[in-house]
Amino acid sequence: MPKARTEKGWGHGELLPTEAGFSWRVRLGKAGRKTFALRPGLTPTEAEGRRAVLVDVKARLKKSGAPLERIERPLEQVADADAPMLKVLLGIVAEMCGGELKDLKPGATVPTFRQVAEDWTSGRLAQRFPKRLKMKRTANTDEFRLGKHIYPHPLASKPIDRVTLDDCEDLINRLPSELSEASVRQVAQILQRVFRLAEYPLKLIPHSPLPRAFLPPLGERKALNYLYADEDRRLLAETSVPLQARLLWGFLAREGMRLGEALALTWGALDLERGTLRLDENKTDDPRAWALDPGVARALACYRDQFAENTEAADLVFTDDHGRPVSRTECPTKLRAHLRAIGLDAERPELFERSKARRPIRVHDLRATFITHSLANGKTETWISDRTGHASSKMIHNYKRAARTAAELGQGELAPLDQAIPELTPPANLGGNLAASAAIAQQNSRKRSEGDSSGRFR
Repeated sequence: MPKARTEKGWGHGELLPTEAGFSWRVRLGKAGRKTFALRPGLTPTEAEGRRAVLVDVKARLKKSGAPLERIERPLEQVADADAPMLKVLLGIVAEMCGGELKDLKPGATVPTFRQVAEDWTSGRLAQRFPKRLKMKRTANTDEFRLGKHIYPHPLASKPIDRVTLDDCEDLINRLPSELSEASVRQVAQILQRVFRLAEYPLKLIPHSPLPRAFLPPLGERKALNYLYADEDRRLLAETSVPLQARLLWGFLAREGMRLGEALALTWGALDLERGTLRLDENKTDDPRAWALDPGVARALACYRDQFAENTEAADLVFTDDHGRPVSRTECPTKLRAHLRAIGLDAERPELFERSKARRPIRVHDLRATFITHSLANGKTETWISDRTGHASSKMIHNYKRAARTAAELGQGELAPLDQAIPELTPPANLGGNLAASAAIAQQNSRKRSEGDSSGRFR
């Protein structure tokens, strides 16, 4: 499409980044180029919206026949105005133009729902309001849900001050019927969060259009999933599964960290000589440190020396098999593919079942594996919460029934990580561990379901 022509000497101008934020440089006829500083603190999206308003104001003032000296001053004021003052100024400009600004609505400067959400998940809002907001640690998950369930809906492209309760109810009603109750609730929570941000600190709307009752109630508790000790051992010995994936799965099942915490873990947070880990940033904002399981410390040290040499303190511990950051949203699918690779879909189909009582096994269930086996083997709730970061014992209590069953079955403790993963076995134990791994591999081969189950960790 050809670019729209503008009258000579009266272009649309351009946004320029400055130390304070942005400025708008534009040619004003015979007056030449002029630069107007935009209000400090505007995000790139907001700055672009303000530029569009300035272009319209300039065009309307010129069309009304206003002299240059009556155009430059209003532009300065519009550029630097906050949201309430901007509405007042636009009303004054409309009067100056004899009502010709009827198509210039103050709402045109208000970002859309999607723009506010993207500023939130990208961290730009946290940078703009560092004393009010923290960087989003679950940005990847929220971006996935926004992109899949919210952005395709028409409300995403509406200015956020024009999105109504009816729009949001329509979005919820259009969600796929097969979506779980928990996922529907998470979508509703994202809607609520974005509107709360628009209310404060952005001050784009006087109040959220969503009542408290908008959030769907929690559904019935699903059956608890966890891996038996022998299943964990078979998974970690399955060499068709990439080493990086097995290291992550084994680490989560032995240390109880949340997936997001593990994927953000850097080598600098580990002291492998002393066998300790510190986690300064986490979901509960409660920095914690603990002694690693000795087998985990040995496995990580061996992996770093043999497969991740020349790493620096800021480098991620867990990557894909190409050294890239792991996609959090792909992890559940990968875990289930890797469990199918050892035949668990045939042995324990309940781990892959989706019904009113069950949901397919998740990466979070490796955390459940840690808690269940820890309780079954006599670890205290305090010892467990030091690693999981649970703020109360109520959540840990949910695993006690499964722990009693695990204890009655006599499963014992999970195998040390450096012995469970054959590539990371100490040289002194290499012969015996390779023989055990070969036996496990044969067992997996017999039980593996038909079809491609390589489940590469990419």
